[in-house]
Amino acid sequence: MQAGSPAKKEKKKPEAAKWDTAELLEWLENCLFPVYLRPLGRPGMRWCSRWWAHAEAWVRLAACHRAWKELAPNAGAGLSTWHRDHLDPMLLALLGENGPFAACTPRSHADPTRARHAQSPPYDREPVPTEPPGAP
Repeated sequence: MQAGSPAKKEKKKPEAAKWDTAELLEWLENCLFPVYLRPLGRPGMRWCSRWWAHAEAWVRLAACHRAWKELAPNAGAGLSTWHRDHLDPMLLALLGENGPFAACTPRSHADPTRARHAQSPPYDREPVPTEPPGAP
């Protein structure tokens, strides 16, 4: 480097977002799920009893939670912005007819990568895992 020339700044790599599964599950169970109930079984509203078995659901819900953490504490339009820009579009994508739960019902799970189960397992007794599908 020559004398008098400005030093080049090294670009920092962005830090990978940390996934706190316990925090996400707590937020879902205590904030999102009890407050944002929808009548299921209507056309256009799909839910899966094993929502956590869908990688897309984990990612969408985690993204919505991260936005919540950033926007909810803000005074003014923070919550309104979160609803308009994050929750409402996420619910449309998640619960919609072409969403990850398209082949599921509130009482049965259909793995989108496999054929339907011959007999539904007892989902109501199966615990939610602490890590998303495919986590290292």
